[in-house]
Amino acid sequence: MGIFMIYGVSDCPHCLRAAAFLMEKEVEYVLINMDFSKTYRDNIRADLGWRTFPVVIRLKDGTNDLIGGFHELQDLFNGQES
Repeated sequence: MGIFMIYGVSDCPHCLRAAAFLMEKEVEYVLINMDFSKTYRDNIRADLGWRTFPVVIRLKDGTNDLIGGFHELQDLFNGQES
């Protein structure tokens, strides 16, 4: 399945739900809190091409795959995306 990285902010309900979702699935993840750097948040969104938070990435087989946000993460586990 790989390791997931969640870029988020602490007051974002979808960011917290993404972390809780992966915890329930017993999947390894890293939560990157970006509360104190608007510049870094802007750079992550621009670099990854995702406009909202969370931004979820999967590290698998030496590649970084953009999953998207919380709903895309759920879809991945429900078999709706590969």
